[in-house]
Amino acid sequence: MRNVSLRVITLATLSAVFIVAVATFSIFDIRVQTEQMESSLAEEARTFAREMDAVWRFMDNSQYTINNDSAGNYEFKGLHCAIVGKSVGAIFSANNDYSIRYTNFNPRRAQDKPDEFEAAALTAFNESTAVREYYDVVEDGADESGSPARRFRFVQALEVDESCLECHGEPAGELDITGFPKEGWTLDSVGGGISIVIPLEQQYRAVQDNVVRDVAFFLLLTTVIGIAVFALMSHFVLRPLESMKAAFGEVSEGRLHQPMDNAATAREVSSLIDRFNAMAAELRVTYAGLEDQVAERTRDLRRANEELAAQRDSLEALSAQLAKESQVKSDLLSMVNHELRTPLTSIITLAQIALESGNADGDERRSWEEVRKSSSVLLGMINNMLDMARFDAGAMAVSREVMDLGDIVATVQSTVGPLALNARVTLTTSIAPNVPLVYGDFEKMLRILENLGTNAVKFTPAGGVVALSASVDDGTGDVLVQVTDNGIGIAAADQERIFERFFQVDSSATRIYSGSGLGLALVREYAAAQGFGLSVESDLGQGSVFTVRIPAADTLDFDEGEGLEGEL
Repeated sequence: MRNVSLRVITLATLSAVFIVAVATFSIFDIRVQTEQMESSLAEEARTFAREMDAVWRFMDNSQYTINNDSAGNYEFKGLHCAIVGKSVGAIFSANNDYSIRYTNFNPRRAQDKPDEFEAAALTAFNESTAVREYYDVVEDGADESGSPARRFRFVQALEVDESCLECHGEPAGELDITGFPKEGWTLDSVGGGISIVIPLEQQYRAVQDNVVRDVAFFLLLTTVIGIAVFALMSHFVLRPLESMKAAFGEVSEGRLHQPMDNAATAREVSSLIDRFNAMAAELRVTYAGLEDQVAERTRDLRRANEELAAQRDSLEALSAQLAKESQVKSDLLSMVNHELRTPLTSIITLAQIALESGNADGDERRSWEEVRKSSSVLLGMINNMLDMARFDAGAMAVSREVMDLGDIVATVQSTVGPLALNARVTLTTSIAPNVPLVYGDFEKMLRILENLGTNAVKFTPAGGVVALSASVDDGTGDVLVQVTDNGIGIAAADQERIFERFFQVDSSATRIYSGSGLGLALVREYAAAQGFGLSVESDLGQGSVFTVRIPAADTLDFDEGEGLEGEL
């Protein structure tokens, strides 16, 4: 459509509307003319029927005069109503295409038997007393050219009155005055029908002539309207648009000093031209100071480029500094790994040996126990820092192997149990019988439960209980590993933040509970690395429940066996 002009679109649209309008009008006019013709023919046939009925009634009223002489002596002349009516119809139908005759299902003369159309009409009359006439246009024979001839068929029901019963009434079978047996009619019977046939050749020619005349007039009228519409479109729309096209071309070439003339244009187009002239005027003003604006924008751009260059140098220096700091961090972690872990491991081992030797007295044993416990805490903090660094560097490897949660829980019981014993906290473990083997990283799952267990013991007062359990969610088939305590609990506002690095709920200077704030952050990283879910439910003063959800897709089904239970 972008390559077609508005003039062509207008002509095509008017032509399409013109063709559709003429076709629609032709179909409508043919239908109306045909309906009017059929209505006129029906009225003409009714007139013929009324005339024949008048002849019938005249003969019926004249029977006494016909069959009696001046002295009043009766002598039947055989000139009764039916004979006269049929004779008049035959005379009327002679030497033309019109036909008027009487018909019935059981006529007294064979030539009065009904044809197919008349039989349908008589059936309709006998089935319903409300139907008194029956007509249609039918094909009957052929015309002079050999084409099927159309004729208008009309049948009107004959009503039975008292005079008809004399020859056609009861009793049925008794001979009437004409020598024919009576039919046994009553006043409710249908006495047959008057069948009228009217040729349609002249009427169809008249309809054709009328349609041709109407369509020709409509064609002339729509042509005049179309020419007027196109002329108005050309003068008030197309001509101004072509002028605007030329004006836009002038503007595109930088010539802005020739305004458009809006004379002899419609209001909408005139408003559009006024806006174009206003735009051209604004462009002239804008272009007048364009060189100064370009020079100013060039200076601004140069200053922006200089600032960007300075920022780039600053970013390069910052990048170098960050690289240096990153190297320092790597060196520090390497030093911590090699220079601190080995001595701490040795200290823990020596303290354990001293405790197990049996040579130390009570004070010495307490001192060695404190050394061992503090060294273990420090070593755990160093391990947490190193693991967090590996996560940040993307160097943390995760294995996928079959794990027995019973083994992991037993190992956690052996490591967290002494801490719970020293803190006078009861540690219980339970594994449901239907817990299957699962896929995951054994070491990281162990670290998860150790961190959660140690954390629960640390925040549970003496006399409290920490429970470590594993079960299967009946609804989803997931394996749930839970660490439950009845300690101090966590406020709802802090339950999301506790998994952030270095975040601790009690951050006051007199904080009771020690720690680096990395334990729960590492738990989340370990769980996410294996594709496990992690959630917490807690109320202040009521305790907490940490849940590790292992998806059913990471489980390995096995026969149900005995569960593992223990208590420390």
